[in-house]
Amino acid sequence: MSREWFEEERWKQVFTAQLEAIDLDSHIVALYYVKPGRGLSLPAAGLNIAAEQSIGTWTRVSTMKESVTSYAAKVVDVVKLDGGGLIRIAYPLDLLDLDAGISHLLSIIAGNLFGLSALSAVKLLDVHLPEIYVRMFRGPKFGIEGVRRLVGTLEEPRPHLGTIIKPKVGLNPRETAKVAYEAAMGGVDFVKDDETLTSQKFNPLPERVSYVMEALDRVREETSRRVLYAVDVTADLDRIWDNVEIALDHG
Repeated sequence: MSREWFEEERWKQVFTAQLEAIDLDSHIVALYYVKPGRGLSLPAAGLNIAAEQSIGTWTRVSTMKESVTSYAAKVVDVVKLDGGGLIRIAYPLDLLDLDAGISHLLSIIAGNLFGLSALSAVKLLDVHLPEIYVRMFRGPKFGIEGVRRLVGTLEEPRPHLGTIIKPKVGLNPRETAKVAYEAAMGGVDFVKDDETLTSQKFNPLPERVSYVMEALDRVREETSRRVLYAVDVTADLDRIWDNVEIALDHG
């Protein structure tokens, strides 16, 4: 295999570092299992990943300036195993848009490297995320404690019981509500739409949500129990928020 530009000594200094020299509060560190391609050493395979997933490209470019190198990912640990090895790579947080979410993170730590011809196999095994990055993700709106507050199991916790309305498709809104009512009276804590039930002609979303919530309101009046309903709002991107608003408006 021909010598890549980022394997030259000056670029090795850009794309490698000692793990002890890395500030873990300002870097995302990914651990990979790697089998190098034919004729490539394990450290060189690590350089391929670090370059490809940060500032590098497949060839030398004239626009590669010194200021760009501060965004370079760095190979910080290499452990040889039979047939392959473990490679740890540190990515500076400044390389990421912290508001762009998990998909952006994956495009960097688990992106083009899976198609590199320099690697015969690669697997992402683990990721260290600094606290400042983790705090960007607020987590679930309610969480398990919030759900327990809603259904009344916070003081006396127990496993929650749920069911999917069956048959999963084919019922009309009134029939769906009847099944939901009977399931709720039978003791379930939540009912949910099947993933294949969205807003078909035989069971439009607005009518279904209205009837099901009326049924669950009756359950609450009769038993003092609050039963939750998980609505399937799946749709194209330009319609999904309309479905969310429909579900909220009708229930």
